[in-house]
Amino acid sequence: MLVIIPSNREITLSYLTPLIEYGARFIIVDDTPGSITIDHPQFRVYNWEDRKKMLGPLDVAIPKRTGASMVFGFFIAWQEAEDDEIIITFGDDCEVTDSNFPMAVENALSHMVRPEMKGQGLHLNILNLYEDVSKDLFPRGFPYAARATNRPCTLGPEVSSTADFNLGLWQGAFDVNAVDKISGPEWYHPEARLKSDSTLVPPKALVSVCSMNMQFRKFLIPAVYQLPMHVKNMEHWVIDRYGDIWGGFILKILMDIAGHRMAVGSPMIRHNKIHGYERNLWQEHITHFVNDEFIDLLLESSLEVKPAGYVSMLGDLHEGMARRSHNCSVLLKPYVQPHLLDCLGAWIEIFSRSN
Repeated sequence: MLVIIPSNREITLSYLTPLIEYGARFIIVDDTPGSITIDHPQFRVYNWEDRKKMLGPLDVAIPKRTGASMVFGFFIAWQEAEDDEIIITFGDDCEVTDSNFPMAVENALSHMVRPEMKGQGLHLNILNLYEDVSKDLFPRGFPYAARATNRPCTLGPEVSSTADFNLGLWQGAFDVNAVDKISGPEWYHPEARLKSDSTLVPPKALVSVCSMNMQFRKFLIPAVYQLPMHVKNMEHWVIDRYGDIWGGFILKILMDIAGHRMAVGSPMIRHNKIHGYERNLWQEHITHFVNDEFIDLLLESSLEVKPAGYVSMLGDLHEGMARRSHNCSVLLKPYVQPHLLDCLGAWIEIFSRSN
């Protein structure tokens, strides 16, 4: 197992004890010029200078000063990981409290019989998979327009399938939009329990993929791109905080085309840190306005994607987005053109050169 953690603060080794004892390897993406040092044989730390040396001008593909910087760890994993090795990602404020976490990861990505989420519409609420959590609590990235007619998801019929990507959930501080912390339902659940250990996401449905706790197979790495964020689109405002969410929409769309399955559930981590939400309110504000438009752009562009390897499919999607980018609204266009298209193009080039 190869664990990737982005940080610009510090890494608490005690949070990772079960995986350290299991023998997992760790890549720490230091999102600074070089402020993190770890003296442990299972840990390697890479900073901005390492990125420049290894990628040169293609370093533009790797976002800075956000959790999306973890994708540099994906590049390292693509070069070094065994073909059947499992890639795991965490936030630096996430604690592994289950001593059986490594075995639970292997189980989640195995071939097994598990229920499939059953719901209506394009967007499914992963928080409906918890016991005793309000049906009106939604994860970060769930479009507000879809909430008005949303009906809670249920556990549908059981399906025998392998999952190649698993979205692990959380106890403690749930990942919700900052504005929902003001007047929404309770979002801190330290003893949260799941209705099912593992649930499949049906084809043609989207879920919010939070990068705090992901596990997946190596071949998916090109498609698990975390989009660049904190992009200015007008004076005093930015598009931010949805790098993993929008990247997760891309991932799920491509997985559906390829016929691979995504699961949600255990193993859970404990998300310890309760962030202040004032800055997040500003970061997310404009992003809420363009969320539906960006999803439409992805869905329309995906119609041109042909089933193939993930680098090829991502290239098709990139071309489709480029052709449609001139029709984007004045709020979204400064993000897509040229910023996202340049970064995503460089990411594709990294893997094209590696093949």
